[in-house]
Amino acid sequence: SRSVASLRNRNLKEFSLQLLLSISIEPRSYINMTKLDVSHNELSTLPGLASLSNLEILCIRRNWFNQLPSDIGKLTQLKVIDASRNFLKPNNDSLRLDELKLLQHLTVLDVSLNQKCRTTEHRQHIKHTLLPLKIDVSVTIWQEMSNVKHGNCIGSSAAQRNPNLLRSQIEPWGTVNLRRILVRDFGQEPTDPKLVDRAGVMKMLLRGYQKEELLLLQSSSMDDHLNNNDGCIDDDDTIKEDDDLNMGMAHRRTIKIDGTLVREELLDEILVELRDWRGNNKRGGSSNNRERPSIKAECYMILCAPTIASAPEDGKDNKSRREKRKLKKMEGNSKLWNLALQAMKEVDAEFATRCSEIAVTFGFAGSPHIDRQNASPFYGLALGNFTEGTGCVTVECSPRVVAEVNTKNRLGRVDGRYPHWVGNYDVNEERFSLIYYDTLSAYQPPGPAIFKMEDSC
Repeated sequence: SRSVASLRNRNLKEFSLQLLLSISIEPRSYINMTKLDVSHNELSTLPGLASLSNLEILCIRRNWFNQLPSDIGKLTQLKVIDASRNFLKPNNDSLRLDELKLLQHLTVLDVSLNQKCRTTEHRQHIKHTLLPLKIDVSVTIWQEMSNVKHGNCIGSSAAQRNPNLLRSQIEPWGTVNLRRILVRDFGQEPTDPKLVDRAGVMKMLLRGYQKEELLLLQSSSMDDHLNNNDGCIDDDDTIKEDDDLNMGMAHRRTIKIDGTLVREELLDEILVELRDWRGNNKRGGSSNNRERPSIKAECYMILCAPTIASAPEDGKDNKSRREKRKLKKMEGNSKLWNLALQAMKEVDAEFATRCSEIAVTFGFAGSPHIDRQNASPFYGLALGNFTEGTGCVTVECSPRVVAEVNTKNRLGRVDGRYPHWVGNYDVNEERFSLIYYDTLSAYQPPGPAIFKMEDSC
């Protein structure tokens, strides 16, 4: 008989066929399984998948896949793949397009809400690569979703958001989280997604903040509109109210936290390296090098932890072009990497073993965002002659409280899976930053946002 297996929302971090026993599916029944649902977990691989040779529907929605499962090309009866809300990219390695072309019955490939699969060109590339198969490919066109005209989002990226506005600060939250905050923290009734879109939820939230005086309007209030219209509000007034709320200044409670001081002699060495790096095109410090364009910075470069690769048996260099670029970048910045990692070892030796990337930046400003691919909290270290107490890493630690983490000459630990940004500083002053990420280790549940917490957070 045909069978369906669901391991949905089980908080799974690893998958094995043994898990199917927990839902009463014996190995002898694998041949009859037509649908596997492992959605809403924290999986990145599906070992043993090839054993489910008659699978027709595979749902891996809301997981941590940066590649489709290996052996997917062996599931010759597969018709539908739902891989939405993961970390897939529109290329052959990530989507295993060569293997998908072998699946003659495949009709649906859903890679919507994968942030790297985000343009009409990406959708066309995937469909064209899979020809002659005629496959319905679902891709979320982020530009359309974030259209300011519809009020769903402000700014097409974090770089375009004013960090002093409350809406900008909470914009990084997904709509589901905004709905949850509205109910849990502001006592509102749950909203129906079919009736109230993101713009409507955001408007209700901002009104809640305004009522508690956590949002301050910069211009005329609704009272002015009421006075001007004899108590009546027309469509133009409603639009004006929305604009006023969107431009409302954040007035949430702010707590101040100091990071851990880094040894002065080491700071001096790092700063010498950073000043040499800035403007040095060969080292990646050119103002034209913005490896993360969604962030507002004069320069943003990412160094990846070096890996010890074994020599290939055939003696040939089988590294990809991307790997070669990473190695070349590290060659020019190995001293900077070693100094930066030494600072981390002296503050948190355990995290130093997990650090997979260090972002090197100059002029990083504002940019409220969430780091969705982090496996755990990050560390930030800022250097330069900018004024003490400014340019802090600011993070939301609850809907009504934000924390300013002073990272000047200090390593501050922050969970970047909460909205965070760089606080105000004089942009004419010098501010470098090193941001230490862990993206490869076992996933840690988010929270708390900061790590010298007060009870009120």
